[in-house]
Amino acid sequence: MESAYDSANWYTERMATEQATLFDRRKYSGVTPQSYQIVPPTPDQTITATLPAYHAYLSSGGYSKYTPDDFTSDMKRFGLYVGSKSIKDVQAVDIQHWIGELKKTMTAKTVSRKVSALSNYFRWLEQEKALEYNPAKSIRAPRVTSPLPDILFDNECQRLLDKNSSDPRTYLLLLLLLETGIKKAELLSLKITHFDLSNKYQPELWVKHTGLQVRKDRKLKLPSEIIPVFEDYVKQYAITDSLFPYTPRFIELLLASAAKQAKLHKKVTAGILRDTFVVRSVKRGMKLEDALHKIGLSEATWEDARLKYGRLASGGM
Repeated sequence: MESAYDSANWYTERMATEQATLFDRRKYSGVTPQSYQIVPPTPDQTITATLPAYHAYLSSGGYSKYTPDDFTSDMKRFGLYVGSKSIKDVQAVDIQHWIGELKKTMTAKTVSRKVSALSNYFRWLEQEKALEYNPAKSIRAPRVTSPLPDILFDNECQRLLDKNSSDPRTYLLLLLLLETGIKKAELLSLKITHFDLSNKYQPELWVKHTGLQVRKDRKLKLPSEIIPVFEDYVKQYAITDSLFPYTPRFIELLLASAAKQAKLHKKVTAGILRDTFVVRSVKRGMKLEDALHKIGLSEATWEDARLKYGRLASGGM
């Protein structure tokens, strides 16, 4: 169709670090703020005593920026539930009773997230040789089927592009999200130097990360039509380094405005366009695993992704 224009060394590095309360945004009654010494976990420690080291592990382990606080907060709640019991004495029955209490007041999705935190925490203790037996090994998070996202159809994608082709900023934003499926955080980290436009027929993009996230670095092919749009945008908006020097909120406002301009009744977000990219790629013949690699999705989440995108890409019944 014609175009309109993400061992031990860190322990020693942090061993003497005094860290303020890890959970400032989630305080629980009966817990007094204090400073913690980050030390490796041992069998005789309580769950609460191991949390500074657990938080440090999550922070340096390539997880999303929200996971360290969320998982550590969940484990703090469990630590309060089992009290002074050492980690070596925690049994599967303790976990099952706690889950039963959670189910009385929380949604299935919230309970599932907390069970995932438990599983991750006890796997970490096994990995650090603090436990010989994992009491959470037989515990399974209840499967929660989330509603399928309302992705865009091909004609809606084309309309979105056609109706926003007069502004190179919005048009480039839409092209990148629809043709690569990159996350909003990756989009905001793009720099001009990440684009290789030397071959006008086969332009490429390097998606770059820092720290442990470098495993998600990848090179992506771009449509040739992106070159004039890219050049017009850089010139018109005086871009010299970061491609989109804006806030996440501003990006979503641009997308919402683009949907309105195209008179779409569906919500258009970076996440929706990411899902749309995967489904369009599969329908065009790409293997689902290749599409998941292309968007940089962690293989630990592929099971749920296969179910989600399999349902979205399947034909009518």
